[in-house]
Amino acid sequence: MKSGPKRKCILLIDQQPYWRQFSTSTLKSVGFLVCTLDTYNYVLPQDCLHGQSPDMVVLGCAQVGPNERKLISQILDHKHHLLVLSAYLPLQVMHSLFLQGIVDIAEKPDDPISLVNMVNQALSSTAPRNSYQAVERYGVAWINNNAF
Repeated sequence: MKSGPKRKCILLIDQQPYWRQFSTSTLKSVGFLVCTLDTYNYVLPQDCLHGQSPDMVVLGCAQVGPNERKLISQILDHKHHLLVLSAYLPLQVMHSLFLQGIVDIAEKPDDPISLVNMVNQALSSTAPRNSYQAVERYGVAWINNNAF
């Protein structure tokens, strides 16, 4: 018998202490499990999350430069869902990141409601809509281990 719904786990990466603390406290206040990193050096999310894989990685950055691009590629190479929140968003950069496979990109929000809405919307877009999509995306074992 399964217990209640599993709390969603977010890995939050941001070098700006204020925004990292704001995001962490906001997401925890609505029930997310949150782990934070303050570096763009890639770390397996499971190492930070005590063996648990994140439901979403949220990268907060001032702009998407070479260091951010390298980190984004590493995150996507490991098949993690990625939401990028940036202070500076040129259209060409946004387009190239969508082509790489990020879930969403938006301006960094400065209010809690917007942040929660962005994360929830990004998470909902990653959920399979039917059993065929679930098997295609995650395999049969995922369906057996998750309420669908």
